[in-house]
Amino acid sequence: MSVTGVLASNSFQDQPTPIDSPAMAIPESPWKAALDGPSRQLLWELSRLAVTQQEDLYERLDREAQEREAAHKTVLALSQARHEQVRKDAEIERDRLDRLEKQAQQNRERQEAEARQEEERQRKLVEQERLERRRAAERAEAAVRAERAATEERNAETARQQAERDRHNAEAERAKKAAQEAVVRRKAEEAQKADQASNAPVARPTPESKPVISTAKPPGERTARQTTIDRQKAEHQRYLEIHKNLKDLRQYMDQQVKQDPKLKARMGDMRRMVRKSVGQVIEGKKKGANKQPQDNIVATLLEAVKSFPQPTVSLGNFITRPIPSTQGPALLIYLLNHFAKAVVSQFITEAAVAPKVADPLGTLAMLVFSKKDFLINGISLVDVLIAKYHVRCPPLFGIYGDEKSVEGRTRLGWGREEAGGPWVSDQVHQSRLTGLGAGYSALSLRNFERSASTNPYPPYHYWQAVAAILNVPAGEVTDTHMYLLRALLMNSETRFLEFFGDAAKKLLRVAVTEYPQRAAKGSVAAVVLSTLGDTMKREKKLYL
Repeated sequence: MSVTGVLASNSFQDQPTPIDSPAMAIPESPWKAALDGPSRQLLWELSRLAVTQQEDLYERLDREAQEREAAHKTVLALSQARHEQVRKDAEIERDRLDRLEKQAQQNRERQEAEARQEEERQRKLVEQERLERRRAAERAEAAVRAERAATEERNAETARQQAERDRHNAEAERAKKAAQEAVVRRKAEEAQKADQASNAPVARPTPESKPVISTAKPPGERTARQTTIDRQKAEHQRYLEIHKNLKDLRQYMDQQVKQDPKLKARMGDMRRMVRKSVGQVIEGKKKGANKQPQDNIVATLLEAVKSFPQPTVSLGNFITRPIPSTQGPALLIYLLNHFAKAVVSQFITEAAVAPKVADPLGTLAMLVFSKKDFLINGISLVDVLIAKYHVRCPPLFGIYGDEKSVEGRTRLGWGREEAGGPWVSDQVHQSRLTGLGAGYSALSLRNFERSASTNPYPPYHYWQAVAAILNVPAGEVTDTHMYLLRALLMNSETRFLEFFGDAAKKLLRVAVTEYPQRAAKGSVAAVVLSTLGDTMKREKKLYL
């Protein structure tokens, strides 16, 4: 078949295409209506097919262009949205950084202000401590001068009284002799007259009895030394009363736990925690070596303050200074009493063997008794601790007695093996004095210059303790005083000098060179004390 026939059969017979179809909207062929001329019709169909293919191509290209345009617009929209999000994020980050910078600036300004305030506070504290040290030194110097003046006054009074007695005795002797001579002359004259009158033998005169002359001295004025002794006795008695009140407090708390289940559940554990933690304190040069036991004790006492504000007791029963009626939490005072007892026990057992372990114990004790959380109306309860010392070591506070008598040993705080039992040996007594003396130095020679707290037991108490021992009358000085004085001074001379300067050096000279000479002849304790001066020269390069 010819091409014309194939095209004709396929185009016009098998698949007729309507001329009015939208896809075939093309100009009408001028030859379409011709009755003859199939070639012309074929030519028209071919031209129409070419036009249709071209339109399909253009339509496809337009569609693809539109799709690409839509895709590009979508990508651009996404890109613009992402750019907008990045811009917003950048603005948010910029705002955040601005806020951080502003906050950092405010923090820096606040820190600088706090630093300036802290620096000013520290400066004031240093100045206050310096003034306190100077005043303490002045008081100590005044006390030494007063004691020296009292001694001179006492010596002058003794000399005056002796001179008065000598004058009275001399006058009495002269009067006696004059009376005897007068009697002898009178009797001689009477005998002579009788002899002349009666020629009788003259009786020999007999001397008269010795006349009695009153030598009683007039009552003297009260001396400064006696006033000091009276004050020491009154103060010692007050601390003994505090110690008794603490014993009564223990009984009171035993009754309270029976009424309060919550208190009963915690009080025993808290007491054991305090005592156990004190026993864990060690001598360590590493900073923070005793942080754990310290934290345990502070946490336990804070729990007592916050969780058990009731019951309360009168604060005046546990401090020496008179105050208006003030109540304090009974559990806190109860635990502080056990804390103080544990500290003193550690001094006796541990510091007696290694005196340097007393220093961390003293640091811990002063930290607890100076901490603001454990003050009541700003008042420290350090008297609870000092009351233990008045019972265990009275010679620190001017009390003395005979070591060979029961009463004297009781006054000196000589320990017993058990309550009411035999006395401890001399060696055990000496060991106890070593620990207690080292402990007292660690308590009273603490430097609070860099602390925000106030020193509850300032260094002048140390001066008073040393002076109290040095001022014991010569006839009352015992080995107890020698051993205790050595324990006070050993390893503490550097801090003593820091606080009191030249006055401390003078007192050290008296303590280690002059005081041992007042001991009984052959006293080993005096020899031990006197060697402390050589130790200071050798180890501390301190020449007295």
